[in-house]
Amino acid sequence: MKALAAIWPWVVPYRRYVIAALTGTLISVAINLLIPLQTARVIDEGIANDDGGLVRNTVLVMVALIVAGVLVSAVTSAMAVRMAFNTVTDLRRDLYSHAQGFSFGNLDRLSSGEILTRLTSDITKVTTVLTMGLSFVAQTPIMFVGALVAILSIDASLVVVVLAMIPAIGLLIWYVLARSGLLYNAVQNRLDRLNTVLQENIQGAEVIKAFVRQEDQIQRFDEVADDLADQATVVNQLVASLMPTLIAISSLGIAAIIWLGGNNVIDGSLSEGDLVAFISYMAMVAMPMMMFAFIQPMISAAGASMARISEVLAEVPEIPESAHGIDLGDQPQPGDVRFDGVCFRYQANDPSTTLDEAVSDINIHIPQGSTVAILGATGSGKSTLVHLIPRFYDASSGTVLVGGVDVRELSKRSLRRSVGIALQEPELFSGTVMDNIRYGRPDAADDEVLEAAKAAQAHGFITEMTEGYLSPVQQGGSNLSGGQRQRIAIARTLLVDPAVLILDDSTSAVDLETEARIQDALAAFRNRTDRTVILVAQRISTALGADEIIVLDRGRVVADGTHQELLSSSEVYQEIFRSQLGEPVR
Repeated sequence: MKALAAIWPWVVPYRRYVIAALTGTLISVAINLLIPLQTARVIDEGIANDDGGLVRNTVLVMVALIVAGVLVSAVTSAMAVRMAFNTVTDLRRDLYSHAQGFSFGNLDRLSSGEILTRLTSDITKVTTVLTMGLSFVAQTPIMFVGALVAILSIDASLVVVVLAMIPAIGLLIWYVLARSGLLYNAVQNRLDRLNTVLQENIQGAEVIKAFVRQEDQIQRFDEVADDLADQATVVNQLVASLMPTLIAISSLGIAAIIWLGGNNVIDGSLSEGDLVAFISYMAMVAMPMMMFAFIQPMISAAGASMARISEVLAEVPEIPESAHGIDLGDQPQPGDVRFDGVCFRYQANDPSTTLDEAVSDINIHIPQGSTVAILGATGSGKSTLVHLIPRFYDASSGTVLVGGVDVRELSKRSLRRSVGIALQEPELFSGTVMDNIRYGRPDAADDEVLEAAKAAQAHGFITEMTEGYLSPVQQGGSNLSGGQRQRIAIARTLLVDPAVLILDDSTSAVDLETEARIQDALAAFRNRTDRTVILVAQRISTALGADEIIVLDRGRVVADGTHQELLSSSEVYQEIFRSQLGEPVR
């Protein structure tokens, strides 16, 4: 319940619905408490005295009360539903917006499957409880107290049965509530794992088929699904045993009342009508507790889900917005990039574990308008280094400067609009080719889109598609080749017209001839705009036209210079050249 109470800030804006629902609940409970009194009157005054008119009139009153109760309950439910769905819509929107602010470091710790589960399954469980729980929370104590007072007014000698029944029901519910809360949390954690496996299998379908691993993946899914089913079975068996036990306790209590109350009727201290009313009120005492038993599994599940949602909301974005918020566009040389003693290490999921530095003691100056290639083997720290420029991560120590300003003092929006990056694994969105190229500049003119696509060598294959630039792109660009996706991603980045253009091995999936044409087009693009270009590459062919080549090895700069300078001075560069192009020509 404490975890579930965290939803309250999202409920407050819709308190008018809460007030209306609570008022309706009070009226509904009052009506229900009046009906047993009418029943007693029919028996004691109507049937006992053969008064058909009184019986008829009293029954009509009871019908009117029942109809009124139904109408009030319908309005109450409508108010509760409005409150619930408005509340969870705001919660889902805030959760999604908060996740959008996560840095790469946050996303390294929270998998997309976990975030997806919280935005869907966990939110749904909270919605269910809000829809049903508002009326229940108000109705339970009022009905319980009202029925208990009515019982005392009818025959205080029979209250001992009720007082014996209440603790038994309460202890049983408390035990199940305490156990099921932990179990529901475990169920949701296993659902996270199931969603992650599903997402990996769907996204990696081509790889799975290529290596004929379908059976292994089916087995992997079965194991995760069985684990989820086993955990869900445990908690649902526990909950399923609750209701029959409560019904048994209540039935035993009613049997005791009939026995003891029947004796009171025989000796004249209690009327038949009052005995029937007493049993009805006793059921009303037990009913809130049984209702709680019915909704308790939902409360436990929603409490566990809200705790998981709160974990995401409590996750602090690692890359905070600068207090100064300097606009990079106001700087005289926005394309000037400098690394000053920069070191960076990734954070392990386990706080007690310290990972090695991914890059160490980096000192690089990239003047505006220059083209620099960062070359190195896989795992040498190339991508890590360039990801520090747009603040996907912050340096562990040292300073990264763009336009002569520490990136931590720049507005993130301004920085990322001025630093465009095309990644090796481009992510395309469902829509059209035009939509994807315009993603960073939705208001770009058609001729600007075409110019960017031509520079990225994408115009040719796009015009050959059935609908050209209006051709549909499936989720993730699955209907395009790897090289086509990369070229669309490059065009998307060029259209933003960044002061610093980073191509993070983004031509790795295109052939050498196409790559050469892209490099030529970029050279013309750069010369016209005085743009700084940083090429991250494993292929030397990508780096040959750069003004400077920086060689990384195990996170450190081991050489820098022009192609000819490095051929004569760097053993690491010579080895890379030899492995790709053969023995270097002196």
